[in-house]
Amino acid sequence: MKRAMNLAISVACTLYSVLAAGASAADAAAFIKRTADGRPDWGGIWLRQGGIGQDPALKPGQIDRPPLTPEYQAKYDASLAALKAGRPVADPTASCQPPNGIRLMNMVYPMEIFQRPGLVAVFAEWDHQTRRIYTDGRKPARDTERTYLGYSVGRWEGDELVAETTLFKGVMVLNQSGLTLSEDVVMSERWKQTGPDTLTDTITLTDAKALKVPFTFVKTFNRADPGFEIMEYTCVENNRNPILPDGTTGTILKQSTTP
Repeated sequence: MKRAMNLAISVACTLYSVLAAGASAADAAAFIKRTADGRPDWGGIWLRQGGIGQDPALKPGQIDRPPLTPEYQAKYDASLAALKAGRPVADPTASCQPPNGIRLMNMVYPMEIFQRPGLVAVFAEWDHQTRRIYTDGRKPARDTERTYLGYSVGRWEGDELVAETTLFKGVMVLNQSGLTLSEDVVMSERWKQTGPDTLTDTITLTDAKALKVPFTFVKTFNRADPGFEIMEYTCVENNRNPILPDGTTGTILKQSTTP
């Protein structure tokens, strides 16, 4: 009788734990709005939190120092030395080339997310670039062209969006200090809503040519206040940092019209 009673108590405790865990998970996700197909609805404008380095936890004056291979560390050191000498190596964005897909996720300016079944689109105010993360099961074909933003495919794992971006093109400069990776870098992301107005993107960069080991950092975005709008961004209209003939970045200062 005692054994049967203990078994009954054990079963009851296990059932309670399962139900409590389920209720806890449901409560935790209660703040997530849903699209018609049941996915988290992240539509709207979001603002990056923290610094503009790849690692937003860096303090002013600090720079990203991922575990680079000797070849790419030498490139980075040369760029840092040129920057210190006052002749920074050309930043592709200085000539109004679009930022690559990794650098875009620094979101120096706001971003707006649009969704429909099979697609999550990330529209950046910076250079008016749009990333399309396909969640309909497609994969890039063999003849898919490389692009600045790369080709992004994703899938939903519960309430998290898992994405992978490949097929980048161009010089993969990630910051103004000249941190550069190779075109073969793979950007893996895990998007997750952690509060009613908070979204995180855990990014891992894998690059056999440029990185000794994968480099991971977390971007955090807060939902913009009602009424906040994306502004027009036109680089060529006010480009003050042209690339000079010697390959360095120049600066055009605004001329005063006051006599």
